[in-house]
Amino acid sequence: MDFTAAFQALTTTEKMVKTVDSVIKNTKGHKRALLRELKENLNLLLLVRNNHFSAGQVIAKLRTKNYLAASDAGFNFKLVKRSLLREKTIRGVPQFRRYLNWSTEKLFENIYLKIKQLQSIIELGTNPPNFDLSIRVENLTRLMILLLNHIYS
Repeated sequence: MDFTAAFQALTTTEKMVKTVDSVIKNTKGHKRALLRELKENLNLLLLVRNNHFSAGQVIAKLRTKNYLAASDAGFNFKLVKRSLLREKTIRGVPQFRRYLNWSTEKLFENIYLKIKQLQSIIELGTNPPNFDLSIRVENLTRLMILLLNHIYS
């Protein structure tokens, strides 16, 4: 199975965003704020995928406030999803094999570290050699979709 077909089989973004909306309505506190922030960030990243805005414009707008607040408050990420990332969640996508058995907290942390790294690169105003910002944004988008698929699987 080629990567594109495997990734499309993983989930459709529109379906995932609708699922997030339905779950957000039934949550409170840090969990609600985290899911809302994740959804907003994913929607921003999709603007790059759909060629509406440049990667640099969108990266600067990504938010981390709710993740940092939850993390600083000692939020138990198991309240979002208790289980570890499983084979059925990645559905054979080779790019995601490295995330097998990761906790929800580790996935969140990895995503937000990548956001901060990309924002720092934009703020510094220079890309490192062999660094394609649009590819990094696409990989971040896919990782967010994987996290959402994990949460709702």
